[in-house]
Amino acid sequence: MIDAPPTTTGTTPRTVSDHVVHWLRAHGVSSVFTLPGGMIAALLDALHRDGGVRIVTMHHEQAVAFAADGVGRYTGAPAVAIATAGPGATNLLTAVGSAYLDSVPAVFLVGQVQSYLLKGDRPVRQFGFQECDVVSMAAPVTKAAWRARSGAQLPGLLDRAMALAAGGRPGPVLVELPSDVQTMPVPAGAEPDPAVPGPPGFTDTGAVEELLDAFASARRPLALIGGGVHAARAADRARAFLNALGAPVAASVMALDVLPATHPLRLGLIGMYGNRWVNHAAAEADLVVALGTRLDFGTIGADVAAWARDRTTFQVDCEPGEMRRVRGARTIAADLGAFLDTALPAARARQFPDRTEWATRVAGLRAAWPDTAELPGSPGINPNILVRRLSAASGGAAAVVVDAGQHLWWACQSVQPAEGQRFLPALGLGPCGWAFPAAIGVAEVTDRPVVLFVGDGAFQFNIQELQTVVRDRLPVKIVVVDNGSHGSVRQLQEAVFGGRYPSTVIGYDAPDFARVAEAYGVAAASVSEPDAVDDALRWLWRDHREPALLHVRVPTELNVYPNVPFGAPITAMESCAQVEETR
Repeated sequence: MIDAPPTTTGTTPRTVSDHVVHWLRAHGVSSVFTLPGGMIAALLDALHRDGGVRIVTMHHEQAVAFAADGVGRYTGAPAVAIATAGPGATNLLTAVGSAYLDSVPAVFLVGQVQSYLLKGDRPVRQFGFQECDVVSMAAPVTKAAWRARSGAQLPGLLDRAMALAAGGRPGPVLVELPSDVQTMPVPAGAEPDPAVPGPPGFTDTGAVEELLDAFASARRPLALIGGGVHAARAADRARAFLNALGAPVAASVMALDVLPATHPLRLGLIGMYGNRWVNHAAAEADLVVALGTRLDFGTIGADVAAWARDRTTFQVDCEPGEMRRVRGARTIAADLGAFLDTALPAARARQFPDRTEWATRVAGLRAAWPDTAELPGSPGINPNILVRRLSAASGGAAAVVVDAGQHLWWACQSVQPAEGQRFLPALGLGPCGWAFPAAIGVAEVTDRPVVLFVGDGAFQFNIQELQTVVRDRLPVKIVVVDNGSHGSVRQLQEAVFGGRYPSTVIGYDAPDFARVAEAYGVAAASVSEPDAVDDALRWLWRDHREPALLHVRVPTELNVYPNVPFGAPITAMESCAQVEETR
């Protein structure tokens, strides 16, 4: 056993590393995610000596950053990840970009060689070992990327980083700390400023009244919610506003958990792989109130003219540049939370007409096209039915975290979120390997069970984090949906490339995930027959406090249906039966 040296006391000036720890505690950051390196050794030592902030050591820097991303999505507050210089810092960048595109607040602290070893204007590629200009690399995918140059500069820089990450449209900020700067003293009396400025208020009551007047006169109104609801930390206010309107509510992938599955207004997923009844309801609506969604092609289809035809769209979003896709849309540029602070009391003061005919029509669409009937006659385990049963078994989970691939769309189509349960995907960048570290992050900060729903290909990107789960005894319930391929690309190859499958089926393989999990020390089981699914899920949840892995084998040939061909309106949805008829 190697013991740390005793903590020193006295009047020694606070160093930059000590101040970072003080700053973390002042901002209520209870855990940081990291992987060690020589260029952050001083910072790790300060964290260890203080003991007030938990160090969660991962096994790859990409996982470090994805874990912080998961925490930021779940809590709405910036999480913190720390990596060393060079490859440690560059390994973060995929996750930094994912957080940026999905408006996730985070602060990334990275090491760097000593200031005097930076190459500066020298005509060389590198001067110090592991020197790499990660600040320049990160700049396009962060709200800001800065290098700390002195102890005097550091306190203000950190406060700005936290405020910027959480303020406005949230996103990541990266701060680089050269090794020598980490040991410099900070000015006496420098204290963190935990205040984060709130969003600007919204006072355009005329725009609110125009929206509510249009809503009151519409015969078939629909609300459409997107990821901006969570980014604005406005889910509670959005639910109240939607209840006041009383219209059916469609959701993009990033907002499927805003309303629980039992809510009478919740429809489900809209878009390219959306629920068939939701897309048809959206097409029939004569008014759409879009909250916190950029109305991208994946949500409304690439035929934007078809979306805009015969309906009025009101779009509320904090980013004016995101509101240019639908011509004629009535746009309201505002922080969604601030808008709702004004709109909610105005909506509650109104008496909207009863729209029984429209509600009956929407209910009929849902009954006509259930999500569990999109793969009729498919052999083996039906993924949509699997998701439904997993939801029923997992009501106590803090979150269901989903990776990228076909399993994402099956989950989005069929997940039934419990009251207060989060459904967490990463969609802007769509990185494979995101979900497992993100689930670890959520489990670390909530101390509650978390469901990981992941494909066989995606799970292998960060499978090493099984060791993190074992070490910390995290209650992550892992469901690996194994179709023996990289299924999303295989489905594209089937449709576009004549059924030739290089790298997706040919040349691709995966291990027995149950045996791998057991080798790490995680209890595991496998299931491949539909009749055994319920028993397998009961096994998965036999102990809520322990991690477990369920390896679910599904047929390779299963595709995601319905789906909208690119360029078509969202009602032009292919079905399994249509595709079978053309073969």
